[in-house]
Amino acid sequence: MSTNKHKSDEQQSQPIGIIAGGGRLPVSLCEAVIKSGKDVFVCALEGFADPDLNNYPHRWIEIQSGGEIIEQLKLANCRQIVMIGNVKRPIDGTQTPDSGGPDNTAAQVLNAGGGDDQILSAVAGFLETLGFSVIGAHEIIPENLIANGAVGKHVHTPGNISDIAKGFEVLHVLGNLDVSQAVVVCGGYVLAIEAAEGTDEMLKRVARLRKDGVVHKTGGVLVKRPKCGQDMRFDMPVIGPVTVELVAAAGLSGIVVHADNVLCHDRQGLIKRADELDIFVEGAIPSTNGKVAS
Repeated sequence: MSTNKHKSDEQQSQPIGIIAGGGRLPVSLCEAVIKSGKDVFVCALEGFADPDLNNYPHRWIEIQSGGEIIEQLKLANCRQIVMIGNVKRPIDGTQTPDSGGPDNTAAQVLNAGGGDDQILSAVAGFLETLGFSVIGAHEIIPENLIANGAVGKHVHTPGNISDIAKGFEVLHVLGNLDVSQAVVVCGGYVLAIEAAEGTDEMLKRVARLRKDGVVHKTGGVLVKRPKCGQDMRFDMPVIGPVTVELVAAAGLSGIVVHADNVLCHDRQGLIKRADELDIFVEGAIPSTNGKVAS
């Protein structure tokens, strides 16, 4: 009993280590940790992380500098680690001289092949061999998860149901291949599938298709969910006010996400923009075959 209490007290006094990529969610996470009474230490990834992370204890580090990331987390006395934010892997095969050890383990992990989830699982596994505990952002900010039902005042219409179902079905199939967390469906046609460019750029692509007259049908839905079997400690899908604005600019009617499996950045901002732009935002529960269960 006393040993467990000692471990609990020690863990409470240790900062949460945050390996931060792009987007505003790492900033929101830092705010939530501070409000909870704990400290944070941020390894902000150069070229990706938000400058506002300078407001917290941090170190700017190159994404390939695995050894420095580990060293800084240890120096900050972090034991619990959250990996959060958008990053793009190097595609030129460049290896980093900062390997994190004489056996080049960190470099091999960071430059390994495979899908995103496979890479992140390998990184998490490597960190855990060093004594860190990798946890998910949703464990710290569960209130940021999109629950089942409508967010804001707008809801889908009967005409959206088949597009929502098809979107979930497509992502179910692709997720088994560790490919894509988002798809745009309009009138039964798949207009776009999220690839390495991310959701924002995919939505801009849909907007260009409409502008160029490639897409004639009006409306459509952005559907977003984690990949099948995805480790929810990292790379959890995220939406926010910018997502809503890009959905509106692409001429879509709304957003539907896998309930309790997608994080929301700036919920109040999202609701405000969705209400203003007549965009519905909803959580739904897909069935085992990917279609909507309810």
